[in-house]
Amino acid sequence: MRSFKTFIRIAFTVKPLLLGGLLVAFLCSVSFLAPIITSTDPAAQNLAASLNSPGEKWIFGTDALGRDVFSRVIYGSRISLTVAVSVTSFSLIAGAVLGTMAGYLGGLVDSVIMRVSDVFLSLPALLVAMILMAFLGPGTSNLIIVFIIIYGPVFARLIRGQVISVKSMPYIDAARISGASALGLITKYILPNCISPILAFTAMTIGDFIIAETALSFLGLGVQPPEPSWGLMLADARNYLFSAPWLMIFPGLAVMLTVLGFNLLGDGLGYLLNPKQHKRIGVIHGNTES
Repeated sequence: MRSFKTFIRIAFTVKPLLLGGLLVAFLCSVSFLAPIITSTDPAAQNLAASLNSPGEKWIFGTDALGRDVFSRVIYGSRISLTVAVSVTSFSLIAGAVLGTMAGYLGGLVDSVIMRVSDVFLSLPALLVAMILMAFLGPGTSNLIIVFIIIYGPVFARLIRGQVISVKSMPYIDAARISGASALGLITKYILPNCISPILAFTAMTIGDFIIAETALSFLGLGVQPPEPSWGLMLADARNYLFSAPWLMIFPGLAVMLTVLGFNLLGDGLGYLLNPKQHKRIGVIHGNTES
């Protein structure tokens, strides 16, 4: 059995995992320490300082209303992470329940859950989100609810496939013969062995949530002013694309680096948690296994 020391050693050889982890850790630190990093209220207006270019006083410049772009980018990370983490958590829980039921029980339960999932998966996610947001109304809470409705079936289908694959393993039959209950089989044997691909997929999906939140906020259907959303900042920058390009550059870079970080993290986790990938390049040799 591979030791924890070996696992850590392998982790430090996975460059996407390291780079993605650093970017995500940096983003989380900036979000958590926002009040310490900047003391400027992201919603505070100062028309006398309108459209000041980046400099010593205004690191990222100011927008048309004189608001500090640096402060808005920093606080904008809180909104993006709040939406992404909330959607991921609830979608994963809903997907785990529905996917496990479909994969383990099969039959009619599987057919009903999967056909409903197919309906959502057959439609463009952003288009469905726009329709639902237009019906429910804009706002962060409604945005989270809509994303859970859309992405819950994605997690359900993924987990269903993993459950079907794992439940046919010999050790599951042995546990069943030994008297383990259905709940015991699911919680002790099946779900723990489905975690690896789910973790990798979850990390990469967070980047999709951030892009979707930015897009809907850009269209005016997501986070509403005066909240410092990156999508709203990009929408405001449209009218000053050439006269004040920093209004677009800095929130755009924030979105790009955040999505890149989570995608690299997911890619690295997928590699790290797959032993077959380790053997492909000979990461594990002799003394690295125990």
